[in-house]
Amino acid sequence: MGFFKDMSDSAINFSQYRYFANLPWKRVITYLLLMVLVLGIPVLLSFAYDFQRDMTKRIEQFDRTAPDFVLMNGELTVAGDMPLVYESENHDSAIIVDTSGKTDSSVLDEYEQGFFIEKTKLVYKQNSLEKQEYHFSALKDLELEKADVANMLSYLKPMSMMIIFWGLIYFIFAKICTVSILSLVTLLFSGIQNCGLKYGQSFKITVYAITIPTLFQSLQNIIAPGFVYGWSIYYSIAVIYLWFAVRSTKSKPVASDEDLLV
Repeated sequence: MGFFKDMSDSAINFSQYRYFANLPWKRVITYLLLMVLVLGIPVLLSFAYDFQRDMTKRIEQFDRTAPDFVLMNGELTVAGDMPLVYESENHDSAIIVDTSGKTDSSVLDEYEQGFFIEKTKLVYKQNSLEKQEYHFSALKDLELEKADVANMLSYLKPMSMMIIFWGLIYFIFAKICTVSILSLVTLLFSGIQNCGLKYGQSFKITVYAITIPTLFQSLQNIIAPGFVYGWSIYYSIAVIYLWFAVRSTKSKPVASDEDLLV
């Protein structure tokens, strides 16, 4: 209950910021980690769900649209009338397959970038100046067909769990960096309001002051991830909270860092 009480106080009870500035470091860091877990996991679950959904769609699309093929002894055989052309929506890139030898990689000249796949090699056009060739002879010991690729794609689905794991590590690191930077803003506000806060005290106050901005950030990433003004609103809310949090410490002296428990 202590965590949720502190979360509530950080949002609506500015007088508690005098108390937050005096908390032991262990409790402050624990609060920061719990805040990332409570507000970050729903975001990561949303990302993982989107990843799973997109991978399912891509596998279904691959099964539906990709032709049957076999790669064996360093040569590719593809079923269907050649060439097979798969263009992007804006027609600036394409994947072109022709194992019959009727066409060559010059067909990529019509596109800004793309792939040309023939019987013995793959040509990748990165831009108008650069093309790279990858010969299937390097894979002469590999036997591959359409069903094998579909199975390999299905193995990518469990990567959604890695999104959650590495996402939490990233969120924790990013939040510590954010707090470290915003603590300088807290120090500036302390100087303007003549509150005499030290950096350690500013850091602790900042950890609690970013609770509501972080809640907004989590909701925005879930509900409207493409919202371009999200970061501006996040920092605007944070600065407002920091100003009033610092002001609340002025009515009562705050203990120096040397007096704080570790």
